[in-house]
Amino acid sequence: MNLKKISLTCMSDGVVSDAEVHLISGVKCIMKVYIENNQQLNAEGEDFFECFKKIRRLNKSIIYYCKGAKINVIPSRMTRQMSKGMSAYETNLGIPARKENLVNIFEYEKEGLASDPLEQDEYEAKWFSSLIN
Repeated sequence: MNLKKISLTCMSDGVVSDAEVHLISGVKCIMKVYIENNQQLNAEGEDFFECFKKIRRLNKSIIYYCKGAKINVIPSRMTRQMSKGMSAYETNLGIPARKENLVNIFEYEKEGLASDPLEQDEYEAKWFSSLIN
């Protein structure tokens, strides 16, 4: 198993806090988030994007300041497999994703964030249909 530690900024109830994130990769991916207010959230999944979505579902009042929480950031099957879900595409309606749109899901971001992963799922469906029309 490999362990990688990263720091994220998050906001809950109007209070900005730092979070330490442990990313553990093995057969499955495990993500542990330790927030300054002594809150701990854990999730396991096939990749880290899936883990991050599960973490966000556990407490929707927390907004994470990173690309993975941005409404228009969508992983592809290939990025999920090759980066264990740590890379995804920052998309725009009507425009296919390109290599230059790849982002690290834990890169800092403050604009266009969604606390509920369902908003990303809805955007993803809208984005895919915008490519067909």
